[in-house]
Amino acid sequence: MDKKLLDQLAARAEQKAKDRLEIKVFSVGGVDMKFHMLKETQKLECYGTLAEADGAEALIPLCAQLIYDCCDDLHDPELHKTLGVVDPYDTCFRLMDIAEIDKLGGDLMQWMGLIAKPVKKADGTQSTQAEETAKNS
Repeated sequence: MDKKLLDQLAARAEQKAKDRLEIKVFSVGGVDMKFHMLKETQKLECYGTLAEADGAEALIPLCAQLIYDCCDDLHDPELHKTLGVVDPYDTCFRLMDIAEIDKLGGDLMQWMGLIAKPVKKADGTQSTQAEETAKNS
């Protein structure tokens, strides 16, 4: 293998490993909280569920699960007791409304690379990177 290509691939693998450890702050009902990336197996499971989702009835619970799984602060049993939740995933529904869960879930999915980030076009409209790539092919 070409040394330059080998170095590029090794650098890419190193960057991916660093990205898996990234922590990012998102707002939960107006409160800034730290979120971490899912493990690759969890991402794959989430991606499969997302691919099978056909409507808000499937998508919103997926977003709530993603929010909960990525934010360790939401796992606090004392928080669950204070909020009166039995199922820990209900924590998200007690703290946010459906629109907030949808938006934060979408932001997390984009951050993790599970869905494409929108690309702003010159005319002010948006499309996804995948749509732009397909048009330019």
